[in-house]
Amino acid sequence: MISRSIIIALLASTTQCLLRPSGPFHTEGKRIVDVTGSPFVYVGINWPGEGETMIPEGLQYSSIADIVAQIKSLDYNSVRMGWATEMVDDILDNGGDVSLKDTMVKALGLELAPSIIGQILDHNSDFTENTTRLEVWDAVAAELHNQKLHLVFNNHVSKAIWCCSPDDGNGWFGDTYFDVTKWKRSLAYMAKYTEKWPARTAFSLRNELRQVNSPANDTYGWSLWYNEMIDAANIVNAAAPDALVFISGLNYDHELNPITAGAAVSPPEDNRVFNLGDFHYADKIVFELHSYDNSIANCTFFQDELYQRGFNALDETPQTTARNIAPVVLTEFGFAQNGSDYQGIYASCLKDFLTGDNRVLNASRIDGPIGHFEWNLGGSYYIREGIVDFDDWWALLNHDWSDWRNHTVLNEYQIPLIRETLLQR
Repeated sequence: MISRSIIIALLASTTQCLLRPSGPFHTEGKRIVDVTGSPFVYVGINWPGEGETMIPEGLQYSSIADIVAQIKSLDYNSVRMGWATEMVDDILDNGGDVSLKDTMVKALGLELAPSIIGQILDHNSDFTENTTRLEVWDAVAAELHNQKLHLVFNNHVSKAIWCCSPDDGNGWFGDTYFDVTKWKRSLAYMAKYTEKWPARTAFSLRNELRQVNSPANDTYGWSLWYNEMIDAANIVNAAAPDALVFISGLNYDHELNPITAGAAVSPPEDNRVFNLGDFHYADKIVFELHSYDNSIANCTFFQDELYQRGFNALDETPQTTARNIAPVVLTEFGFAQNGSDYQGIYASCLKDFLTGDNRVLNASRIDGPIGHFEWNLGGSYYIREGIVDFDDWWALLNHDWSDWRNHTVLNEYQIPLIRETLLQR
């Protein structure tokens, strides 16, 4: 008989092989494929970096290397990180990139910033007060590559504030802070800049487009989405042809139909259809969706809704309702870590959906696991919604980033989800 220790070692070896594919990636039908021809599934966590300071969160509590090691310890193979258009506006319009000292003072004020800066420098000795924001991002990207993790770099907001609501000014093209020209300029700039980051294997165009409480809402819908998102995708591919291009939908990215279905975008006024065959880089396009359907009461209904909203693009059966077959990644989902939410219908049903266990109705026609990024990693924010050192009960890490917030949830939900997804690839 094979001993238990040998079985564990074999499983660990198998997992490690799955964690170390070779980029850049391309797509073949519903699959993401590496340069060796092997399929790859993104299994990761969101690490916010789009807030008021415009650098990744948590560096006052831990080093970059230790944070990345914590991510890697769970067998995640990737990280999704958000950045703000405002950072590029500063570089191009306001005299250049901003130092660590200046960004902290601006966000936290003269009284609070010095102690936070000191803590960041204590944990990250390669930095000084004059280290720029992009240099911080360079260090994060380098460490992700060093520890063999992939980065999905996501334009999360225009103005660097907490996302997302109908009145935050970031929600739709032409909204209070959402200058479309500057957004596209920032996409081109960061797509080109991040070419030097081997870890960056995918570039996401925009986070959670939505209806807004401003005059911009008069144009909300698929027609303007079609105009702006296709143009943005073209811009990113031209600047970074190696990168996968993640394309999000409407309604806080809960909806990609009619795009995956290849139906008219807004009949009868606009009968254009999204057709992957129209793109010379069709093998770089990935769809992304979010799910925060925490109040659902029926798993069968929920999974069928997910299918119809855009996961039908993973269905290659003759009965599919999708015309555009492509990879779909659930780039955000989550729930509070301090209670029993992980046992609820939403979390348990979603886990079954992502791993391929007990898929129901139309979703049962999707073969294999689905890539995903849980929201979120960090237990606290430098500042969020006006609160300094904001504590986040949705985060996997505790407040000071020293340990996991809830080992029961981790052992009964996150770890099985990660490993089942990777081993069923």
